[in-house]
Amino acid sequence: MDLYSVTGFLVHRTDVKMTNYFMKRLKQYAITPEQWSLISYLNTEHALTQKELAIAIDRDQTTIVRMIHSLVKKDMVRKVVNDGDRRSHELYLSEKGAALKEQLIETVREAHEHITRGLSEQEIEQLHALLNRLYINATE
Repeated sequence: MDLYSVTGFLVHRTDVKMTNYFMKRLKQYAITPEQWSLISYLNTEHALTQKELAIAIDRDQTTIVRMIHSLVKKDMVRKVVNDGDRRSHELYLSEKGAALKEQLIETVREAHEHITRGLSEQEIEQLHALLNRLYINATE
């Protein structure tokens, strides 16, 4: 079987290139693409638990704990003990994190446009649908 006909290889190869491209774009902000996914999901008003965040961005809780710790140290995320369950923390985007999120939205949009250049809106929608189907198949 030809390696370049294996869907998993093609997806992984593309993911590595896209991640490297995005890492270069985020380097000046001192955050990683994974940290961006966390920042993009959080906001300053509504709290999320570590578990909710792990589910939302599809990461294991150990990875989320490391990411949160790093972003708390950078003053991007606020971690507040949950009054209802002292073992749990409520996570909010800090003001600094919210400002960075606002600033990065344009960078993320530009990166998306660069990566998807030459594709029509219909092709992008089709690609998203196909990738979501592959994800569901791999999850089952």
